[in-house]
Parts: sequence; C-alpha cells; structure tokens
Amino acid sequence: MVPFGLSKTQFQTRYRRCLEKSSKHLINELRALFTLPVPDTVCSAEVQIFFGEDGLETPSAWIYYSGENNKVDNNDPTIFAGRAMELSVGLEKMDAFHEDYFLDEDFDGLAIAANTVQAWFAECWWKAGGWSYAVPVVAWVHDGFGDGNGIDLSEKR
Repeated sequence: MVPFGLSKTQFQTRYRRCLEKSSKHLINELRALFTLPVPDTVCSAEVQIFFGEDGLETPSAWIYYSGENNKVDNNDPTIFAGRAMELSVGLEKMDAFHEDYFLDEDFDGLAIAANTVQAWFAECWWKAGGWSYAVPVVAWVHDGFGDGNGIDLSEKR
C-alpha cells in the first residue's frame, strides 16, 4: 500500500511508475489485437478506461467497435460493428494507493490517475503500432474522470 502523503507530482510519478511495469504486457496485448481482421462494416472504435465509482478499483479498458449496423453476439469471437471487448491491461498486481488519494477532494487523485492512465494507454497503443490501425480509435476515461478529453489513438481515415 502506498501511504498517503505524497505531493500531486510525486503521486503522478509513482502512479506512472506502477503503470509502466505493465507496459510490455499491454503492448503485446495490443499487437495481438492489431492482427485481428477488421471488416469494412466497422467505421470506428473507442477505448473506454474504467476506474469504478470512486477510483479505488484497478483500472480496466474495453474497446467498442461501431458501424452502421451494430449487432450483439456474445458467441462471435471476431471483430464486428457492435463488438465490445475487454483488453487485458495487466494491472492486476498494481500497487494499491491509500484511498485518501482518491477521496480527498483537494488532492483529486482520481483526476490525476485518470489522465495518467489515459496517456500511458495511448503511448502503449502507439508503441504497439496502432497509429495506422484499420479504423479511427479514440481513448476516453469513462464517466469523464480526469480532464474529460479524448486522445486520438489512430489517424482519421
């Protein structure tokens, strides 16, 4: 457990260091994703990064594919318009941070963590070769945590 008492800058640096331990895992996961065929019916995708209601949960990420005729099919392992797929970000063993970082409104650790995870995810995406992915992809932090801005992960086509 990382005890409460770090400055905002120290918290962000320490949080980023914890994330970087999983960079290789995430990059490999994304490279595997990029080998899957993306049909022409998929027009775009977005990555949603989740923190839970209070930020105390380990961050997770899902990718959602969209097109004109979205469908729902839990038995189809391929990529299709309407597909939602959890991405293994490899943070299961991430150091826990004292809850006060996330519950103290003056500290606002959730916003710092959200922006840090979003930037880390984007860097891993690009290192895995995702800028030229088959469809445009934007990364968002769910529920608008952090600065509320998306990051373009791939170029617009």
